[in-house]
Amino acid sequence: MKILRIVSCVLACLSVAAIVPVGIFSKDLVYITIPIASAALFAFIMFFARGKSAPAPPAEVDFMNTDEENAAIREERKREADKNQK
Repeated sequence: MKILRIVSCVLACLSVAAIVPVGIFSKDLVYITIPIASAALFAFIMFFARGKSAPAPPAEVDFMNTDEENAAIREERKREADKNQK
């Protein structure tokens, strides 16, 4: 998905850069709408083609807790993970 975002970003930039020469050399506004529409399309793809990233896992050990509290937290998380897998 990251490659798709990079490619669509480059294509959107090229489409925006193409608006100026097309606007200078063409006398018809129809030809200007083509690079504008393609820039909008590629920008849309760039912003909305995101993969779902998983949240960062919580820290296993809290150094402010005692060893017993950390062991209890690990056991609780392990039970929750087992429940979620079922």
